[in-house]
Amino acid sequence: MKTLKVAISIPSEGHTLPEAYDNHLLLSFHLGRMQEMWRQEKRPICYEFHWHTAGRLLTPMARESLINAALNADMDYILMYDDDMVLPVDMVECMLQDMEQHPEIDILAPLAFMRNKPHYAVLYSVTEGYDQQTHKPYYINEFIKNYPRNKIIECDAVGFGAVLIKMDVIRKMKPPYCFSTTGSGEDIFFCIKAKQEAKARIFMDTRIKLGHLGKPAIIDEDHFDKYIKDSKTEIKEIPYKYNTYEK
Repeated sequence: MKTLKVAISIPSEGHTLPEAYDNHLLLSFHLGRMQEMWRQEKRPICYEFHWHTAGRLLTPMARESLINAALNADMDYILMYDDDMVLPVDMVECMLQDMEQHPEIDILAPLAFMRNKPHYAVLYSVTEGYDQQTHKPYYINEFIKNYPRNKIIECDAVGFGAVLIKMDVIRKMKPPYCFSTTGSGEDIFFCIKAKQEAKARIFMDTRIKLGHLGKPAIIDEDHFDKYIKDSKTEIKEIPYKYNTYEK
């Protein structure tokens, strides 16, 4: 029986909403049960889960810290997920099963969406080039808007709302892994580096569907007016006696 170690790593910023907190607790209990069940069944491959958090750090720095912790602990995989994601309880074993069945997968993300409008799925195609004026390479990432549904698909980069990465890929890379001065997010930066330095192949499983908790709306007059406009609700004017308050 082969046991592989998985670092469950959460780049928390300290504002986990109750819906996500309860969901993540349920996931942790589920993984504990699965870990014990795999041992009892004497599967050819078993998984051992180690929990890491990074506290209140800028997200790219938190990811950098979590990757270094996984390297120091000699992990086989690192699974990162954000503290504002709602996860299927079986997400982790489904992703690990994908990796077992498809060894060509080095980086795997489930289907997740942007929190803010237009809420595109966070999977990307990337065009790489070289700027003759600055003498520096560049890349342009675009959303894959009409993504294939309920399939495992290869892409150039994925968002890290949740992501499973083989540590062997990271061991071929040079730090920094996530922290950069580029305009793109740390997740896209990591994917580009992984492709360039480790020849990594990146996939998304759109059968595994995540929820992304949005920011609660502040219900004020502007919000009310926008709702009336968007819903095309008619409001009749009511004659009112007073234009100003009398003293």
